[in-house]
Amino acid sequence: MNMGTKWALVLLTVLLLTKTTTSWANDAFIYYKNSGDYATTSQYNNLKSELEDAGFTVTGSTSGTVSSSDVSGQDLVIDITGSSNCGSNCKSIYDSYVSGGGKLLIVGANGATNRNNSIEALIENKMGVGSFTMGGGCNTCYASNATGDYASSTASENILPGPDKYMYNVTNGTTVAAMSTANNNIPTIHKWDYGSNGGAVYVTFGYGQFLSTHTNASNMNDMLFRTLQQEGLVATTTTYTSSISNAQTTQISTSRAVTHSGNGIYIEQVGDSNELTIVQAGDNNLIAGVGSTTNSLVDADIVGDNNITTLDQNGTNNVMLFDITGDYNTTTVDQGGTTSADDNRAEFDINGDFNTTSITQNHNNGVGTNGHYVGLDLDGDTNNVLTSQLNDGDKKAFISVQGDDNNIDLYQQGAGSHYSEISVGSDQTVDITQDGSGNHNASVSMSGYTSGLDLTQDSSTDQTYSIMQNCVNANGCGTTTIIQN
Repeated sequence: MNMGTKWALVLLTVLLLTKTTTSWANDAFIYYKNSGDYATTSQYNNLKSELEDAGFTVTGSTSGTVSSSDVSGQDLVIDITGSSNCGSNCKSIYDSYVSGGGKLLIVGANGATNRNNSIEALIENKMGVGSFTMGGGCNTCYASNATGDYASSTASENILPGPDKYMYNVTNGTTVAAMSTANNNIPTIHKWDYGSNGGAVYVTFGYGQFLSTHTNASNMNDMLFRTLQQEGLVATTTTYTSSISNAQTTQISTSRAVTHSGNGIYIEQVGDSNELTIVQAGDNNLIAGVGSTTNSLVDADIVGDNNITTLDQNGTNNVMLFDITGDYNTTTVDQGGTTSADDNRAEFDINGDFNTTSITQNHNNGVGTNGHYVGLDLDGDTNNVLTSQLNDGDKKAFISVQGDDNNIDLYQQGAGSHYSEISVGSDQTVDITQDGSGNHNASVSMSGYTSGLDLTQDSSTDQTYSIMQNCVNANGCGTTTIIQN
């Protein structure tokens, strides 16, 4: 490892262990209008999508009436309610919400004079945090720039959609975006802090800037995301590139275009305490579900508790497609087995608790288009999963885990190309080992709390990993250990 790589590793380790930003509850409420003049349904759909991508749970209302029950407990409230005024009741509710620590984005529009005046009164009279004068008014004829800490790294990314109206003679607060001249005395989006609990109110005039189809819409979405990070509503994460995707290369070319011309077994098992053992020898082995055809495969079904399933496929071109539902089930899978074996594929969907699953794929003729592939989706608690991809050949594993207190062990060992993508929630233990003649790539996404990760990549070169950790525990989120040799 060269000195640059070594120092990068040290820095990343420090970031992962000491710089995980807390992400608190993610709940947002949006007031919008679904018809008539100033309809904002499209804006609502765009904002909802962006917020959900950032981890929020989003609800909305077209009632036109601000309610304490709507905003109570929300981390973020967005008001894009057409031309509806924010009257005395609305002002009182928002005053209480923001002073209690809430974050409010309230938007007016050119031509909605009464609404715009009520927003100004909210800032100047009810909250008393500052003042401004509205100017302009030609329906999105202005360009806008992100400013200050809200700006991105390049000028082109800094350009935002234009609002209907701008502000001037602004007192107090912080300019988030300004006219294209970048003159902070002419804000297009402005923020005022309010109260002693971290509350903030953002004001802008113009609904068009929140459309997904608007010029520079992606820049606006990026800036809003960065703003949420600065408000402590979204965790700041460090991302490093690691490989694959395009929907995991169309889920490994739809499991390498499954074909079957040899041994085929179709299974549907319902009940408890059953034992099932299947051994297939030779090439072109398939285990799938009842109702499968050559052109349309369904997953094999095992439903019940305390079932023991042993599956053994020896030879080349082995495929398993399985759904396992229940508790205290034990499943053991072995694919390959002969020195000339290649192209082993296994997809498992496991739902339940206290299940143990062991998947071993071994032997391959060499690195290339064929190899070992595992796709595993686990939903439940206190499950143990061991996946081993051994010997020569490409090794790819996609593992998604939902639930609590699960143990995930992945071994990709032997000469060749190694890639793993692991996604886990709270309270998980993940161990990943990749070794043998380089080409190591791992992408790990961890969210929630108290999850621990051990990642080892060794033997030769080509070592890359990406780790994203979204922590929702003020006291920290477990440990991460990285070893590269």
